[in-house]
Amino acid sequence: MRSKTPTRPASEALAADLRKRLRGLTPPQSVLMRQIIRRHAAGDRQGFALDLLQLHNQAPNHPEVLFWMGIMHSENADWRAATNALEQAAAERQDDFQLWTKLATAQGNLHAMASARQSFQRAAGCEGTAQDWLNLSIECDRQGFYEEALSAADAALRLDRHSAVALLQRARCHKALGNAEAAANDCRTLIRLDREVARAWFALVDLKTVALHAGERQQLEAATQRSVLTVADRQLLDFAYGQVLEDAGEFAAALAVFQRANAVERIGNPWHGAGFANRVRAIRAAFDQTEVSQGRPQGREVIFLVGLPRSGSTLIEQVLAAHPMVEGASELPYLAQVIDAESRRRGKPFPAWISQASAEDWTRLGQHYLQLSARWREQKPIATDKLPDNWQYVGAIRAMLPQARIIDCRRDPLETCWSCYKQLFAPGLATFSHDFDSLAQYWRGCEMLGDLWAGTYTDNVRVQSYETLVESPQTQIRELLAFCSLPFDEACLSFQDAARAIRTPSALQVRQPLRQTSTRAGRYGALLDPLRLALQQAKDTGLP
Repeated sequence: MRSKTPTRPASEALAADLRKRLRGLTPPQSVLMRQIIRRHAAGDRQGFALDLLQLHNQAPNHPEVLFWMGIMHSENADWRAATNALEQAAAERQDDFQLWTKLATAQGNLHAMASARQSFQRAAGCEGTAQDWLNLSIECDRQGFYEEALSAADAALRLDRHSAVALLQRARCHKALGNAEAAANDCRTLIRLDREVARAWFALVDLKTVALHAGERQQLEAATQRSVLTVADRQLLDFAYGQVLEDAGEFAAALAVFQRANAVERIGNPWHGAGFANRVRAIRAAFDQTEVSQGRPQGREVIFLVGLPRSGSTLIEQVLAAHPMVEGASELPYLAQVIDAESRRRGKPFPAWISQASAEDWTRLGQHYLQLSARWREQKPIATDKLPDNWQYVGAIRAMLPQARIIDCRRDPLETCWSCYKQLFAPGLATFSHDFDSLAQYWRGCEMLGDLWAGTYTDNVRVQSYETLVESPQTQIRELLAFCSLPFDEACLSFQDAARAIRTPSALQVRQPLRQTSTRAGRYGALLDPLRLALQQAKDTGLP
């Protein structure tokens, strides 16, 4: 990838670039195009669209008009129309960094991944600004092109070496690719520059495998005591500092900090326990009491890993991904997308419509899933899908993809729930994890459905204990591979050496050999009795 430092003032360069882009339009059309750009920048979507359509009628083949048509279609999620418009524009303007990036985005959303990668490569051959490279890195990252994302972040930082966002983005890329020290260095650079300090400390501690340097604990503690902190920054610092206190064995102090951090999250992202309980009951009743049709045999090329977050699913996926026949695709959104689309089509929420679904319907849904996820099987014949929330859809998986293998990942409930409680997930995700009672309720719902699936689909669902895997790795890995109809391969015993990108909180932990360690939650002793009690009550009473 090449980058070039601009030699003219930014405003002058932008004006000259716009004049170049408008060549070929008449003066009135140029005036209208400038108005279209201003309307878009101001958020006037209706005026933007009306003016753009008017200009498109006048100059349908002009590359700048086609570029903005592509933007309009992209914002309306009409990815096919966006791709068509941007491809036409790119044919005329092959040195346009932003155009190629926008085209790659549209192609990625159409799941034309080979074409998207080519467009990213074309963008990387153009001259771009630091912001262009940063945008390219973020989009490559989103689409799963992690090496390209790292290269683009490097290019952005060559142009703006102290960009806080670019440093955080590069640290994220390094973490996904297993470069722990490089990720830590970027975080420490930000801390030294006193920029995005809260995010940098959180990212540094969240690496989980990098020890703090001498004096860094005191720096972090001082950061938490700053008088001027946003609520979001204080929360990030609290989650980081709580982990540091736990690592130091100061469990009472760690618990207090985690409680404070989670209290903030509960306010912004409340947990709706009654709705969750109703959903679990409905799913259980639908698949336990209804004769569910089954689609035609398909799905042998997919291995689903389901269960609670922090239950060992990333470790199990890493074992499988070390096999030469398996691609570790991580957390894919496609299953829920397929189910939600069918719910919208029928005008009923899942699982209210499952009794009306025919074998042909399930076959169609399974084929849709396989089409959406096909890019992950381009290099290897089998791919994993480890989105934890898919535990709700195991019955649907069996109907859609009868030959798929499903691994129910389970870990000691106290350890799992405590690990969730002290982990800050992405906004809006795992809202159950900020309170002991909601954690216990969520765990119980997951276990109840998991027991139903394991008891009903004995040939296709394997309950995999994290603790048993750690205690007897050779035996468990052989059994795991046999369950997945995979021939044994020695590489799976050295899973930590598997080269792949990983996008979960335990991305660096699973690159280390298995070893027996004391349980984290157990070290808190009686301090976690409220969580133990909540788990026992949930087990005794079931869902409220």
